[in-house]
Amino acid sequence: METREPLGKRLGRFVALIGIVFTVALVVVVTQRLSQDSLALLIGLTCGVAAMLPTLLIGIVIWRREMQQQQQTSRMPMATPPVVIVTPQGLPNYGMQQPALSDGGYAWPWSGMQQPTRTFTIVGDEE
Repeated sequence: METREPLGKRLGRFVALIGIVFTVALVVVVTQRLSQDSLALLIGLTCGVAAMLPTLLIGIVIWRREMQQQQQTSRMPMATPPVVIVTPQGLPNYGMQQPALSDGGYAWPWSGMQQPTRTFTIVGDEE
């Protein structure tokens, strides 16, 4: 007894055969009616898309691999990364308390003498 293929498989083959015949007939009719310039444009567009497809497929394959890797790493428990704190070298005497000013708040102790008077020289002034 001979086993027959399922109806879905036979129907799929029939639809594919009808599609191929329709495509060939459409190409013949369109190429006969188009001008040379339009036909050249159509061929150029077809070749351009055909040249783009391998690059597009490679990009899709790489993208899917990256997505799978991200899913695998998201399932793994994440370890807490170590925290490293690097402090800069301190300036000399930074943070040390400065002594309070004495002798009436003057910056330089004058041993009880009066602070010397300042003299100013004005540059560009006539003497």
